[in-house]
Order: sequence, then C-alpha cells, then structure tokens
Amino acid sequence: MISLINFNPADKNCIIDSPRSIQVIRQRGIVLNELFCINKEQLQAMAKKEKSLTNENLDDFHKHFEYRRQQKVYALIKDREALIEKEKRGKIEQSACSLKLLRPASSTTTSKFMDQVQKRKQMEELRQRHLQEMMLKREEQTQVREEKMQLYEEKRKRMQEERQQEFQEKQENIAKQKRQKELEEQKKNKQLQQVYFEREQERKMQLEFEEQQRKEQAALRDSQQRELKQQLEKEKKMKDKQKEQEYLIRKQEEEDQELKRQMFFQQQQESKKQVAQKRALSAKERQRDAQKSQIDGLKKLREDFLKKEEKIAEKQYKFQELQKERQLSIEEKNRIKNEKIKHTAKLKEHEQQEVRREFMEKEMDIQLRLQQRSQSNPKEQYMQEEADRRAKHREKVKKMNMLQLEEKRKVYLQKIQEQDEKIEKVKNEQEVMFQEQAYMKLKKKLDQQEAIKHQKQLEEYKREQIREKLKQVDLRMDQKKEEQREVDRLRDQANRVEMMGKKQ
Repeated sequence: MISLINFNPADKNCIIDSPRSIQVIRQRGIVLNELFCINKEQLQAMAKKEKSLTNENLDDFHKHFEYRRQQKVYALIKDREALIEKEKRGKIEQSACSLKLLRPASSTTTSKFMDQVQKRKQMEELRQRHLQEMMLKREEQTQVREEKMQLYEEKRKRMQEERQQEFQEKQENIAKQKRQKELEEQKKNKQLQQVYFEREQERKMQLEFEEQQRKEQAALRDSQQRELKQQLEKEKKMKDKQKEQEYLIRKQEEEDQELKRQMFFQQQQESKKQVAQKRALSAKERQRDAQKSQIDGLKKLREDFLKKEEKIAEKQYKFQELQKERQLSIEEKNRIKNEKIKHTAKLKEHEQQEVRREFMEKEMDIQLRLQQRSQSNPKEQYMQEEADRRAKHREKVKKMNMLQLEEKRKVYLQKIQEQDEKIEKVKNEQEVMFQEQAYMKLKKKLDQQEAIKHQKQLEEYKREQIREKLKQVDLRMDQKKEEQREVDRLRDQANRVEMMGKKQ
C-alpha cells in the first residue's frame, strides 16, 4: 500500500494506492502527475513556446515549480491526518450511541412472534393480580406526597416573594443608573454637536481660502506659462538667425579658400611660364642666376609649407568650435566627425601630392642645371649635399604631420567605439528588463492556470460526492420502505392471532 507519506516523487512508476490519500487528492482537485518531480530539461520542453524563459531564468523557474509541488504535498498530508482523526472520532461516537440505544431486534419468523404473545398474556395476568396491592400502596404514598407538596409550596411561595422584592429593588437601581447615564450622554452630545458645528465652520473657511489660493496659483501658472512660451519662441527665432548667419559665414570662408587656391595655382602657372622664358635665355645667365633662383625657390617652398600648416591649424580650430556649438545626438555627431576626418585627410593628401609634384619638378630643374655646370665640381657637391639635407628635413616634417593625423584619427575612433559601447549597454539593459517582466508574467500565468484547473477538479469531485450521497439516500429510503412493509405484515399476523384467540 503506497500513501502520501511513503511514496517516491522521483519515480513516476510509483502510484498511490491508499484510499485516504486518493480521497484527499481528489478533494484538493489535484492530479497525481503534479506530485512527481520534474527535471530542468522536461520543464524547458513543457515551456517551449514561452520566449521569456531563457537559460538564466530556468533555475529560478525550476525552484519556484519545486516549491509549489512541496506545498501541495504538505497540504495533502495535513488533510490526510485530519481525515484519520475524523474517522476515529466517528467510530467512538457510533460505539457510544450503540451502547445507549440498543433495542431488541424484531423477530422475522412467526414462531418467535407467537412465543412473545404467550409471554405477554402471562405477564398481563400477573399484573392484574398485583394491581390491587399496588393501588393501596399508591394511595398511602399519594397522601404522604400531598402533605410534602403543601409544605414545599409554602416554602416556594416565600422564596418567590423574597426574590421578587430583590428583583424590584435591582430594577429601580438600574432605572436610576440609566437615567443618569442618559442625562450625561445628552450633555456630551450637545457639547459634541457644538464642537462639530465649529469645526465644520472652520473647515468651510479653510476650503474657501484654499480655493482662492488655488485660483490665484492657477492664474500665476497661466501667466508664467505664457511668458515661458514667448521666451521660448524668441529663443528659437534667435537660434534660427544665428544658424543662418553661421551658415553664411561658412559659405563665405569656403569661397575665400577656393579663391586663394585658384590664386595660388595661377601664381604657380605664371612662375612656370617665367621659368620657361628664362630657360630660353643663354646658359651664362642661367649659371649666374642659378644660386639665386634656388634660394628663392626654397624660401617660397618654406613659406608655402608654413601657410598650409597655418591653414590646417585654423581648420582644426574651426572644426572644434563647430563641434562644441552643435548639440546633436551621439550618432549624428559621430557621423559628422567621421565625415570631417575623412574630408580633412583627403584634403591633406591632395595638398601633399601637389607639394610632392612641385618638389619633383623643381628637383628636375636643379638636376638639369647641375648637368649644365660641368666646370665647377666642388660647387655641385655642395649643392647636392644641401638638396639631400633639405629633402631629409622635408621627409621628417611629412612623417610628423602624418603621425599627428593618425593619432587624432585614433582618438576619434576610440570615442566612437566608446559611444557605441554605451548604446549597446543601454540596449542590453532594456532587453534584460523586458525579459524579467515577461518571466514574472509567465509565473503569474502558470499559477493562475493551476488554480483554475484545481478548482475545476474540485467541483467535479464535489459533484461526485453529491451523487454518491443521493444514491445512499435512495438506498436508505428503499430499506426503510422494506422494513415498514415487514412491520405491517407482522402486525397483521399478530392481529389475526389475537382475533382467533378471542373467538375461541
């Protein structure tokens, strides 16, 4: 016999056979499968459709499910113990009632009934003999009783009179106390009514004062809101004007830069034309002016290089100011920064290519001039050394500029990555919050479903009990009817026997 106490919840083949435990389970509206343990894999397979149930929430959900199962088992064991105690009490009461209410069973056969009739006749004869003796004794006893009753009635009357007097005195005292209490209560009620009336008047005054204050505050708020709206509109207009002015200034700056570039290119073209005209001159004039032209060219290159560096610094400064002024979202700022970095890098690369091209052209001119100078060898060596030194210096400057640009680019990329990480963190936190909310909803939903299922099963059990009780009532009614028929039949037989005896 397997009951709730000795069953194994881990073994699904262990089925409960005890009638009391089955009755308790049906009373609670629980199915036997709900009392067995469930693994995490089985639970996950049961809740496949639920997207909110992740691997992280699975442990918590399994613990919740196991706790609910243990609660059910504990409640069933308590109900079983209560049922056992109830059965014990019922047996004790039945045994006591049977001892008190034992009656002789009615004979079913006619032979027993006839024996009882003869015994009754003999008993009646004996009774008639002793009746006269008993009547005499009773008369004597009645006289003694009447005397005792008279004495008892006199005493009783005296006690009643004393009690009535005491009762009347108590009632008078109680009536006096009630009157005093009523008077005191009336005085208190009057005082309370006065206090209540005064409080209500004060409350009305306070309500009126508060309503006036609320109206004044509402008027002030309306006026403040109007002023704020006007100020906001003015600020918006001023900001729009400032943005338009900034946009016009940027356009003018860009146009000025384009004009300067065009002028620079025109100057370069003119210088090239002059150099071509000078080449047409004699070789002697070229030899004389070679040193001067080289020195002038180097000075121009330095000046141009310095100007370009100043322009780059100005652009960077303007770019930083524009970044501070613009109050855009993180994604738009990052996008604008990336575009500007790419644009500046392209411009610098283009400018560096132009400088390289000009430098290469000038080096070609220098080499041609050096070839023409075949007479003075030491001068040529000196010029070559100077050209090499200047070329090394230029390469160093270029490398420094490139390193600076790369460092700035890395800084901008790091900032972009940090901002992207922050956005991802916020998104992940939101996803976790949504998952937790869905998980809590799932728990509540399952608990509600279990409660509804248990209620339905309990209603079905109650219906079955009502049906069984109705069947028992019908059976009892049938038994009573049969017993009544047997009693009627036996009475008829007894009447017939008595009639036959009288006739004889």
